[in-house]
Amino acid sequence: MSIKSEILREIRSITTSLVEKSIIIDQNWPSEKNGEIVWDNYKGLAFSLQNEPYETIFDQCRKERDFNFMLIDGSLIQLQYRIKGNNLIEHILRFLPNPSFEKYQDNPEEFEELYYGIELFTNILDKKTIVFPIRFDFSNIHKEILHPKVHATFGNYKDCRIPISKPISPKRFVSFILRNFYNYKFIDSGIESQLISSIVFEEDIADNEKKLIHLAYD
Repeated sequence: MSIKSEILREIRSITTSLVEKSIIIDQNWPSEKNGEIVWDNYKGLAFSLQNEPYETIFDQCRKERDFNFMLIDGSLIQLQYRIKGNNLIEHILRFLPNPSFEKYQDNPEEFEELYYGIELFTNILDKKTIVFPIRFDFSNIHKEILHPKVHATFGNYKDCRIPISKPISPKRFVSFILRNFYNYKFIDSGIESQLISSIVFEEDIADNEKKLIHLAYD
């Protein structure tokens, strides 16, 4: 099976599982557009608005439904992959947390009640919560240490590029987000076994980048 087919299959499988487990409240199915694996209704707003305040980027992506998934608290996940021949040449994987609402993990039982209509989301604003986007990027653009081929960016800090050992499959990224930011739902739903990825990528990190604090997985 080609890498393109494998990635499309994983994203379709994730979408089905998240719907069945009631972890998402809206979704777009994966599709191909101009040589990229994106999603139905893709507009690329997160890129075109990248110099705008985070709240503007989030609001526009949500308003235009420019995402793969909207999670139960209104946060968004976007999965983009570019493939040439049978080789992955780029990915941009984004987690865009809802800047307005308390995180699901802090009060999971309340959030279940709120979602099912007992109260409005706006009634649980939490002034102490600080949210920031997370992005896992992969490309052939490489400047050792300054711009690792695969890296994580936290927030909108221009020079935040934490090295990662190799590209990330859709299931591994979604599992990372749910495990770390929606752990109650991740465990309670039993979705972990459905997010085990069979896609294997080769290590793509420089030796000097391994000497830094970095992210790695088998």
